[in-house]
Order: sequence, then structure tokens, then C-alpha cells
Amino acid sequence: MDVNSKKSHVIDTMFVICLMFLFVLCAVSVIGIGASIYKKNVGQMADNYSHRITSAYVTEKVRQADENGAVFTKELFGKNVLVLQEQQGNDLYDTYIYEYEGYLMELYIRDSIKTFYPQSGQKILKINSFNVAENTDSVLEVDIVTEDGNKNRLYIAKRSTRQQ
Repeated sequence: MDVNSKKSHVIDTMFVICLMFLFVLCAVSVIGIGASIYKKNVGQMADNYSHRITSAYVTEKVRQADENGAVFTKELFGKNVLVLQEQQGNDLYDTYIYEYEGYLMELYIRDSIKTFYPQSGQKILKINSFNVAENTDSVLEVDIVTEDGNKNRLYIAKRSTRQQ
């Protein structure tokens, strides 16, 4: 009989198989947990993006155009729209920001053109509603309901007022 020979038992083989199975089970569990956390974070980032980008977009547009009363509201298409006016040479141009068919829209057009259609604008973001009003001569109130239903109310202070 060889003293150095090793005896293999069924229990040894079963132990190794069970250990492998436990390792695979733990690895799959960690991957599953990581995937669910990733999915949750991506969803929250998308909601946060939609929520913040609309507010930042409108605020930044107002800040860029805010000189000599060039920012005001006007009723078009049966709704209040935000108007950002600028002088280019001898012509006035208007940028209209409004909601149309579930999108925040922007339309850049010469002020002298009075007949145009709301679908002429460029789609910016998907939203549910957009309403703008002038609380005072120097404060705009903007209500935005994003695609996911978050309601945002902005109060934007204008630094300049319209000259009469």
C-alpha cells in the first residue's frame, strides 16, 4: 500500500461543487443589485435633467435678452408666450418661447411678420405645460410642468424695464 496516495471521497467533490455554486450565486446577486441601483440612478438623473434643464433654459434665455425692456409676455396662439426682442440693424426680431403639442418651442422671427404658425418653432424639450405672466414690470412668473409631472414655478427678475 502506498502511503503517499490520496484518497478522494464523494464528500470532498460535493464540497467543491457547493462552494462553486455559492460563489456563482453571490456573483449573480451582486450583479443584480448593481444593475437595479444603476437603473434607479439613471431614472433619477433623467428626471433631474428634465426638471433642471427647462428651468435653466428659460432663465438663461431671459438673462441673455434682458436689456432695454426686450423681455415681455404677449398672448399668441391663445396662450401667454415669452417674447425676447432684439435689434439687428434697422429690424426688430422676436424670439417666442411657448408650449405647443407637448413641447417647449422656440421661434425666432422678424417682428414685422404678424402671421405665422405655432408649429413653425423649434422643439426644445418635451413638457406638459408652460405658462408665463408678468407679476410686475420687473418680475416674470413662469410655470412649467415637465413631462414626468413635476411642477416648477420660477420667478425671474428682469434687470431692465420697457421704455415707453
